[in-house]
Amino acid sequence: MKNLFELENKYLLAKVMYYKGTPIMTDAEFDALEAYLKSVGSKVVNQVGEKLIDYDFVHPTPMLSLGKSQIEATDDGTDYMVDDFEKWFNKRLDILGKDVVLETSPKYDGNAVNVIYIGGKLNMILTRGSGTAGNYVNDKLTHQIPDTIKVAGIELKDTDVVEIRCEVVIETNFFNKKYGDEFANPRNYVAGVIRSEDDNKEQCDELTVLPLHYILNGEHLSHSYFRDNDFVAQNTYNKSMVSTDYVDIIQWYENLRETFIYQLDGVVISFPAGVRDQLGENSHDPEWAIAIKFVPEEATTPLDGFKLFIGKTGEFTPVLQLVPVQLAGTTVQRASGYNFGYIVNNKLGKGAIVSIAKAGDIIPEVQSVIVPSDEEIEIPTHCPHCNSELTFDGIHLMCNNTRCEGRIAKQLASNSKFISIKGIGPKTLENFACDFEDLVDLIVWTRTNGSSSDIEKYGITNGSRSHELFLNAFNNIKVLTYGQVIVLMSYNNVGLKLAEQVANMYTGNDADFAGHDRSIVEMFKDEDVKSRIQSKIESLVSVGIEVEVPVQKEITSDSLFVCMTGSPKPFGFATKKVFTELIGDKLNEVSITSKDCQYLITDDLNSKSSKMKNAEKKGIKIVTYGDFVNKFGN
Repeated sequence: MKNLFELENKYLLAKVMYYKGTPIMTDAEFDALEAYLKSVGSKVVNQVGEKLIDYDFVHPTPMLSLGKSQIEATDDGTDYMVDDFEKWFNKRLDILGKDVVLETSPKYDGNAVNVIYIGGKLNMILTRGSGTAGNYVNDKLTHQIPDTIKVAGIELKDTDVVEIRCEVVIETNFFNKKYGDEFANPRNYVAGVIRSEDDNKEQCDELTVLPLHYILNGEHLSHSYFRDNDFVAQNTYNKSMVSTDYVDIIQWYENLRETFIYQLDGVVISFPAGVRDQLGENSHDPEWAIAIKFVPEEATTPLDGFKLFIGKTGEFTPVLQLVPVQLAGTTVQRASGYNFGYIVNNKLGKGAIVSIAKAGDIIPEVQSVIVPSDEEIEIPTHCPHCNSELTFDGIHLMCNNTRCEGRIAKQLASNSKFISIKGIGPKTLENFACDFEDLVDLIVWTRTNGSSSDIEKYGITNGSRSHELFLNAFNNIKVLTYGQVIVLMSYNNVGLKLAEQVANMYTGNDADFAGHDRSIVEMFKDEDVKSRIQSKIESLVSVGIEVEVPVQKEITSDSLFVCMTGSPKPFGFATKKVFTELIGDKLNEVSITSKDCQYLITDDLNSKSSKMKNAEKKGIKIVTYGDFVNKFGN
C-alpha cells in the first residue's frame, strides 16, 4: 500500500494535468483513486482549481517553523538574551540526560521548500505553505536537484520516503544589480519566482537550493548519510558549540553577515540529528532547534518625499520615498509612513533625514527622525480618485465617499483574497470599481454577463486566455456563508466574527454581540440594511451560488465556549476553519467578554494583548491552538 500522502498528491497532480490537457491517468483510474480517498476521509478531494497554485499538496511530515529568540539593541550595547538561551538549552539537556555539542548554521532569509524522494526517486518539491501542505514547484527547481538520491549504508525500499528540507535563495549582490530597483528584498523576489505561473526558467536558474535537514521515514538523519550525493555533499553547518560559546558564536555570524553571499537574518542553533527524534516537536515548532534573530540593521538616508495610497476604508496611507540606501543586504527605497498625522507631526517631507530599520528584517520602518524637512507639508483637500472633499482629524486623512472608485478598488482586491478567488490580480479588479458597488455585484454580473463583449469595457479581450481565467475564477465559487456575504458588502469595521453574529440575528438564532461596537450592531438592526443584505443574498442564489444559513448549535454538556486570537498556522492548521473542524460541533466561538467564555486560544502565550489581559483577569484558561486540539480534538 502506498503512503496516503503519496496517493493524495498523485490525485491532485492528476487534476492539474487533466486541465492542462496532458492527463497522467485514465478517467477510470482517477475515479477509483477519488473513491478510495473519499472512503478514508481525505480532505484533498474537496480542493477546487485548475492550476498548480490552486492546490495544497501534503507534506509527508509537518514542516514546522522554528522557535525564535530576538536579540535586541540597548543603550549599553547588545542584549544577546543569554539567560533565555541557557534556559532553552538546559531544559533539553535534562530530557537527554547527557551533554551534547550543538551545531550552528546561518539562518538564510529565503523560502523554505521540502524536496521529497520515494524509493530514492524524486517525487515532489513543495513550498512550506501551511506546514502541513504546500504548493507543487517541481517545474521551478529541478534544475539543480538530482532525480535520484542515495542514503549511505541503507538500501532504500520502494516505499521509503526521504525528505530534504531546503532554503531557496539568490545571491545578494546579483539580486541588487539585476532586481534591486524593482523588488523590496531577495526573499520576496524568490517567493514570486517559485510561485509564478509563468514560464520563467531563466529566473529559476538564478536561484540556489540549499539543503539543511534530512528525514527518512519521519526520522532525522545526519547529512553524513548523504555525502555521496552532489546535492547534499556540502556540510551546511559552519561551527559547533557548547553553551559557553553562545555569544562568541552569534558575534561570529554577525560579522559573517556583512560579506556572506546570501542574505542572513540570524543563526540556527540545533541539537545533532542523533537526538532530535528523542527531543521531538511540539504543535508548532521543533524542540531540537531555535533561531536566534539578529538585531535589525539601521541605516540613515534622506527622503525624496512620500506618496499617498487609499485603503478600503477610505484612509490614505503614506509610503515614504527614500534616497536608495543599503540595509541588511538589500537596497531600500521605500518605508512605512504609518498615517498622515505621523507625516505632518514629524515633518517628513522632501529633504528630511531618517534612521530606518527592517521590522523583522523585512519591512523598513522609521526608527527616528534625525533632521525634519524644511518644507511645509501640504494637506490634500480633495480625493484624487473621486474629487470628494477629504477630512483630516490630525491623524487620519480620509475620503468618506463610499462610492469612491479608489476605495472600491481596494475593497474588491481585499475581498477577493478573503474568499480565495485565485487567478485575478488587483490591477484587473481596479477596472471594475467604476461600475460595481461591491464584490457581490461583480460576482453576479460576471456569472450573467461576463461572457459577452461587454467585458472589453474593463480591459479584458473577449475570448482571450485572460478572459477565460477571469470567468473560471468566478464560476468556481460554489458556496458562500451568510456571514461572508455581509463581509463582501464592505461595511466599515465589520469582520467575519461580527458578520456571523448578524447572520445569526437575521436567521432567528442566538446572536452574541459582546465586545462589538454598539453603533455598528444598531446599524444592522435597521430594516433597510437588513433588506439590502437579503437582496444581495437573493441575487447570489439566482446565479447558482449556495448561501449557507447558520444553524443554531445544540448546547450540550460537552459544549466548549472559546475565543480565538492570532493565527493557527504556526501549529499546522491552514485556517481557523480547519482547526474548528478538528474539534467538531461542540466548539462555540464567543467574545472574550462573554460570560460563557471558557478558553482563550492563542498563537502566543506571551502576548500582552487586551484579550490576554481580559482572560487573566476573568480567570479564563489560556491555551495554544496545538494544546487545545491535543485535549479536545476528535
